[in-house]
Amino acid sequence: SKTTFLTTDVENLYTMIPRIGALEALGRFCSKNSKQGKIGTFAIDHFMKMARLILDTNCFAYNNKYYKQIRGGAMGSAFTQVLANIYMFEWEQDLIQHQETHNGIYGRLIKKI
Repeated sequence: SKTTFLTTDVENLYTMIPRIGALEALGRFCSKNSKQGKIGTFAIDHFMKMARLILDTNCFAYNNKYYKQIRGGAMGSAFTQVLANIYMFEWEQDLIQHQETHNGIYGRLIKKI
């Protein structure tokens, strides 16, 4: 019997997450987990509008200049963390399925230092 142990690290996920892919994953996640097109009292459309607003209006300052962030989300943002987790959850489903059919074990660690 052979055992293989593999680790990977997604570097700079929050700031490099692909916006379109992440928003599409968010939409699918909301649709799958909604009741009558709502999560709680919020319509999925409202979630999606808020997500786009957050991503499209994120700015930061560097060397006394202001910049609009055009890729990923803000580091330290609770929303960015949730969005990245939803994106990774969807991404890893094929891997989880493969592990299950081959008696493997899969785990994910989120480290915040």
